Amino acid sequence: MGRHKFLHTYHFVKEVRTMTEADVYEKLREKISLWPIRTPRTKEVMEILRILFTEEEAGFLTHFTAPYQDAETMDRIVERTKRPQEKIRAIVDRLVSRGLLFRFTSKSDGNVYYSLMPMIPGIFEFYLSSGRDSDEKRKVGELFEKNYVNGGGLEAGASNYPWARVMPVEKTITVNKEISVGHLILPFEKMSEFIKTSRNIAVINCACRTKKKCEHPLETCLVFDYYADFMVERGFGRYLTVKEALELLEETEKAGLVHSTINTQTRPQFICNCCTCACLILRGLTELHNPRAIAKSNFLPMRDDKLCNKCKKCVRICPLKANVHHAPHDKEPERIFFFEERCIGCGLCAYHCPNEAIKLVKVRDEVPETTPREAFIRVEAERVH
Repeated sequence: MGRHKFLHTYHFVKEVRTMTEADVYEKLREKISLWPIRTPRTKEVMEILRILFTEEEAGFLTHFTAPYQDAETMDRIVERTKRPQEKIRAIVDRLVSRGLLFRFTSKSDGNVYYSLMPMIPGIFEFYLSSGRDSDEKRKVGELFEKNYVNGGGLEAGASNYPWARVMPVEKTITVNKEISVGHLILPFEKMSEFIKTSRNIAVINCACRTKKKCEHPLETCLVFDYYADFMVERGFGRYLTVKEALELLEETEKAGLVHSTINTQTRPQFICNCCTCACLILRGLTELHNPRAIAKSNFLPMRDDKLCNKCKKCVRICPLKANVHHAPHDKEPERIFFFEERCIGCGLCAYHCPNEAIKLVKVRDEVPETTPREAFIRVEAERVH
């Protein structure tokens, strides 16, 4: 074969291989985007997929139909893919071990099922929260961050029904007879009651602070039921009792972290404890300026000026800068201004007030969907872009 013909054939084969590879990764992206929090095609997303999955693994995952909705047994996967069980099991075990394919044992029939995961919540959390730091993980974290700040982060707030909501610090909640008349404190608004709707609880490392390190504690995220089992079975989480979970949440309150969870009344799936330094949810408000990034709680802080000694702890602790100190000037007295439009109703200012001058009061009765399935159906139904 002449040199010219050889090079022509080589480049043709290389081009076909590259096109095939591109096709399989794009098909995988399309599959994981069949979820209310979509994964738009960007340079960073495609590079993440190429780092995380071999071409063989990406092709295997395209046999699934939709994230979290298409769980299949090993026998069914082998039947559909028409490949040897030993080969399929090797691929599956490899993906599960890296947090890239979801596995759970059904409580109803006892069978082990496998499911494709979306990028968020799913691959992002389970991959970055699993295992030790590595060059690959750092690279993937950098790509996630770049994709987030370049607009990818807006996808998590693309609906008028936010997929996540703020959970207030329970012990700061009070009933104000003048303001809260007619408002009942419902179970989904109390952390202790909300957590009790789950079967299992585990704590894992925060994926956001793994990706973008800050001074806040790392082992802070709670996952529930099958998600808890998934992380504990793989050695990247530890089970907690309800009491231990509430004690952990109080530690995060002391650290100035905001409780956020899925926007439902039951079956929490997760409780993140967020900071504005690293966390994708709160940064949707502070950096991306997207009011749909998270649903505020039904509460607002009320300050008793007679008890307030202007210590400014509420100013320092507020993640959204809703409290602003005004120093004395001319005849203007020293004051703490409150900007209600910035407040998310987390209760941190009330929790950290040394004089108990701030109470968290219920001011509205917005009720989320009952279950995660219902919530995500509504997220999709109310998409704005």
